[in-house]
Amino acid sequence: MWLYSISKFFEHPYREDLWAKINFVASVLINVTLWGALYFKLHSLSYLSESGQISLHYNIYFGIDNIGPWYNVFIIPILGLIIIILNNVLAYIFFLQEKTISYLFIFSQTIIQVILFAAGIFVILLNI
Repeated sequence: MWLYSISKFFEHPYREDLWAKINFVASVLINVTLWGALYFKLHSLSYLSESGQISLHYNIYFGIDNIGPWYNVFIIPILGLIIIILNNVLAYIFFLQEKTISYLFIFSQTIIQVILFAAGIFVILLNI
């Protein structure tokens, strides 16, 4: 029974859909690039400051309003990874019943990854 459900998972039409594959690969590549950019750019900056603190958020009204350890910037790509997993699970579930909702989940994960990538780049630019 258990092996049968695993084989059904791999034979699901969602796994063969071209748009799902392209958006999944694009989302993962954007997320991995964000992990690397944040680590390589901000890890070295933490040693330059005396306290190891960096700016995490900037507001046009108040200026820098959130300061913390350099590893707190990884909340952004962790959130992106959770969104990738959640959207793919939901798209997989809804693929046979309603393809429109499934494609909404598929495309939204890539758009969200681009937005999170931009947020990560802004955090890097804030600290350089």
